[in-house]
Parts: sequence; C-alpha cells; structure tokens
Amino acid sequence: MKTLEAWAGEYLERARARGMTKGTLCAYGCNLRRFLSWLRSQGKKEPTEISEALLLRFFLEEGKRPSPLKPGEALSKGTLHHERSAIRGFLGYLAESGAVLTNEAKALDLGRLPRRFKKPPSREAIRRLLKAPGQDAFGLRDKALFELLYSTGLRRSEACALNLCDVDRAAGTVRVNAGKGGKDRLAPIGEKALEALARYLSQGRPKLKPKGQALFVGMQGRRLMSGSLNAIFQAYSKRLGLEPRITPHLLRHAFATHLLENGAGVRHVQAMLGHADIGTTAIYTHVSFKSLKETMKRFDPRAALESEPKQDEDSSPPRFPF
Repeated sequence: MKTLEAWAGEYLERARARGMTKGTLCAYGCNLRRFLSWLRSQGKKEPTEISEALLLRFFLEEGKRPSPLKPGEALSKGTLHHERSAIRGFLGYLAESGAVLTNEAKALDLGRLPRRFKKPPSREAIRRLLKAPGQDAFGLRDKALFELLYSTGLRRSEACALNLCDVDRAAGTVRVNAGKGGKDRLAPIGEKALEALARYLSQGRPKLKPKGQALFVGMQGRRLMSGSLNAIFQAYSKRLGLEPRITPHLLRHAFATHLLENGAGVRHVQAMLGHADIGTTAIYTHVSFKSLKETMKRFDPRAALESEPKQDEDSSPPRFPF
C-alpha cells in the first residue's frame, strides 16, 4: 500500500510534467511536507483519513503559527491560501486516482483574499532605467535586457530561459518556451528593444565569453539566473535613487498597464502576458480606468462648454420648421 509521501511524490512529478514552474513545485513540496508531517503527528496515515474537519483543524493551527519572515506576526492570509492550493491539488490527484472519494479541500473556505496590486513604476522612472546602462559589455547586456522586458512583458524566469535561437530579429519576435503553465507563445519585440539586442549580440555578448546558447549571460559566461537578474535591477534602482525600486515583475506590470492606457485591448494584453485566464489580465484595467478618469477630469467636454466664451444669444425661443 502506498504511503501519503509516495502519493505526494507522484502528484508533484505529474505537476512537473504538466509544466508547473520550478518555484511553484518547490513551494508546493514544502507545503505538502509540512502537511504530511502534521498528519503523522495526528496519527493519520491513510488518504481516506483526511476529512474536511481535519483540514479545518490544520489551518486553524497554521493560522496561529509565527511567520518566519515577520517576527511577532502570524502567517499571512496569502501564505495560508498558498498552502490550501497545494493541498487542494494533492487531494484532487488522490480523488482522480481513486484513493479517496472526494476532494475534501475543494470547498474549504479560508475567507476572501484581498486583491493587491502594486502600483507600476512611472514612465519617467522607466525612462531613467532604460537610459542608465553604460556602453561596456555588461551595460549593453543590461540595456538589451531592460528594453526586451519592457517591450514584451516577459516574466523573470522566461527572460532567463531564453536562448539565442528564440529571438527572430528578422521577424521581430521572441519565442517563449514553456512559460508559466507549460505553454509556448510568440511575442512581438519593439524597435528599440531590437536595436538594443542587436548591439548586445554583436558588441556585448562575445566579450562576456558565453559558454552556451543562453541569450543573457553573466560574469562567468553562464546563463543569467533569476537571483542575478533581481540583483541587477536592485543595483540600478539604488544607483538611480528610484523609490519604490523597479523589479522585473513591476516592469511587467508597467508594460501591461501602459499598453492598456495607450488603447490596447485586454485580449491582446492577455496574449502578450501569457495569461491563461483573462481575469488575471483584468486586474490591470483598474489602473488604466483610474488613468482614464483623471483624463476625463482634465478634458471633460461638458466642462469645456462652460469655460468657452459666451456669445450674445437671442433671448427669443428658437423656431423649428416642423
């Protein structure tokens, strides 16, 4: 008979095969290990022993657990929701496999998670970031990296995974291989980003002595990793005195928001971002609508009528020929 750990291993392996990102796999693995450890402490060893009441007890205890990142505070609602996602996926796999009759976590209610949206960087902050890199090999790389991310809205992990063959400069596109959700997509590249890429590939990348086919490489000529990419953004933000600091994810936010503000349709932005659900893209419309309201206040045609100089008007009522 399979142990719960064996079932969990099978679930994670299937999730990996279906395109779950490494970061999500790691987080789910940690969540499941904690959950299974707690089950053992309760004397539960079989899938059929996992009930809704047991799950509620687990999350009640988790809600009181100190946060490892914020001393003196309990785990955040977001962390609890992430744990529920991992457990719900695992129990769903057990149900599909026939190990249990129903997914007891499916209807588990942890309360509504407030939707948070970090304000994207201003256009001026982005202009400063794009102008900041120098003319040496690293500066040409950083310039190409910033321009590409702002031109395409790629995720950090997607940018790091790019190879030389993924960029078609003639067609002006970049192929994103197995992005989030395991789906490939093509994204058009803007002219400025294409120019920056051309300079980096001809004058910058060769000097970095690349050891493979990775598009963006670091000091040792190896593929640029997510941690190094974060450090690059942090260094530029600090040097330029940008507050809040620009991160790869905030640059993606800015890309989507500015597209919508410039008149792009939500469906087009969804395709560019690689969102499976348009509801995920719709969060950006909130920021764009705020911008639209501000524009309306400034250029309200009805208000403009009142500010126009008034001409002498005939006080007699108008006459119509009908």
